[in-house]
Amino acid sequence: MSDYWSLDIPGLEYDQAIRLRDALQSEVPAGVVLVDPAIFMVRGFDLPAVALLSKCLEAGLATLKLSDLDRAGAQSMLEDCEDWLGGGAQHDVFTVADATCSR
Repeated sequence: MSDYWSLDIPGLEYDQAIRLRDALQSEVPAGVVLVDPAIFMVRGFDLPAVALLSKCLEAGLATLKLSDLDRAGAQSMLEDCEDWLGGGAQHDVFTVADATCSR
């Protein structure tokens, strides 16, 4: 999985997102993707959250009776988590309250 940056703008409305996308389109060769919050849950998971999600996925895969489709989806999500956790990327710890970042 290659690293990329994204933006999260709290309170952004649809019409504002369209204007921002249009303004950035010429600057971003791969395009700008609008993510509809009614269809996708978008959250920035930090290291502890991804580690916990990974453990929960492992437990679910080991104990739950899942359909083939759900099992494949959970396995794919687990692999994404493990790749990110073990990928050697620098995982920064952000403190939102004081807007600091430590490594």
